[in-house]
Amino acid sequence: MFCSSLVRFDLNLLGRFAQLSMLLFVSLSVGGGPCQSADKSAQPAKFVSIPVLYLTDREQTGTTYGAHRRYPSNCQHHLFYGTATVNQPNTRKETAGEKWTQLGWKASEARTQKVASKEAIDPTNPAVCKEEFFTRLSKTLDQSGKSELCIFVHGAADAFEDCLLDAAELAYNIQKPVVLYSWPSDPKRRGYFIDGTNIEWSQAHFNQFCKDLLAFQSKHPLQVVLVSHSMGNRLVIRALPVLYSKGLVTDWELVSPDIDSDTCRHYVMDYPDVRGKIRIYVSNRDKMLPLAQMLSGGYYRLGEAANPTLQPPAAKARLIERIDFTAIDTGLTGHSIPFELVANMVHDDKPGAGLDLVGESSVRASRFARLAGRSQDMKATSSESDVCKRIVRVK
Repeated sequence: MFCSSLVRFDLNLLGRFAQLSMLLFVSLSVGGGPCQSADKSAQPAKFVSIPVLYLTDREQTGTTYGAHRRYPSNCQHHLFYGTATVNQPNTRKETAGEKWTQLGWKASEARTQKVASKEAIDPTNPAVCKEEFFTRLSKTLDQSGKSELCIFVHGAADAFEDCLLDAAELAYNIQKPVVLYSWPSDPKRRGYFIDGTNIEWSQAHFNQFCKDLLAFQSKHPLQVVLVSHSMGNRLVIRALPVLYSKGLVTDWELVSPDIDSDTCRHYVMDYPDVRGKIRIYVSNRDKMLPLAQMLSGGYYRLGEAANPTLQPPAAKARLIERIDFTAIDTGLTGHSIPFELVANMVHDDKPGAGLDLVGESSVRASRFARLAGRSQDMKATSSESDVCKRIVRVK
């Protein structure tokens, strides 16, 4: 009898414990306690779907664009235009909000595709095609609520889809609408000299795009941040005769420029009062530019860290700022784009959290650079520390 009573007591106790446990679980789940189920809408997405406007004079190959020219001969100077949607990793764990809506960004869980989806504009009628592109551009700027646009020009040995990935990463960091100008570069390294020929062929097309932007600016407020990488800087610097004193470009962000330094000096000397900020980003870990220097007869490339300071003697002010980002450069070749650094400098002239800019009085070339440029004087750079700055890490 005692044993049966004890058993009933234990069963009742267990029953009440089970009820209390269930009530506690329900209350915590509903009331926002530790066991609350995650609200998926409030969680940061793994990827951000970013629209990138593009124009290119590459050949069309299926749903993308290849490494050859659109016109192998008899060039008609017509380009392909469109919008590509690229899934960019959400590295900052941001959540969708008003800023995303303004930029046309959307949360996505889909991984980045090898070939981005595109809304290509029908190229049958070139004039209508171009007009549609600028209609899209106008809508994009109006939706963003600002007149600021970022134009990205890629470097050598870049496939079109890789250029789109870079453009999307730039857009993610700089948080402005981005237009990719893509010239026919070949992702095969042995095509370096072919790329040098193709980018010269593309110059008239890029110049015309600049003229089209100036015409667009006369109808719609527009300020351009121009970001160019490696060999793509040749297009930008050679476009100075078109852009000079027009007030279109407010920021010239030249990353690891692969152009003969003295050739660039010739352009700058002719146009000493370029409006806007001009920054040259260099890294002493860069292995590609010393190689380009060696292939070019040993002459300095503008983007080499141990290159003499480029400052036009006739300039009325210190127009060009050189930033040595060796301290944060990563990757095997040291020739990658520091997207976050460029974005931070564009936003507030500062390198970002945990980093600082200090005057740089000298840079000793790396061993690879000294080997590649053995016929040149590879001594320290100019002591103009007000112009030459380097990135340092701070605690």
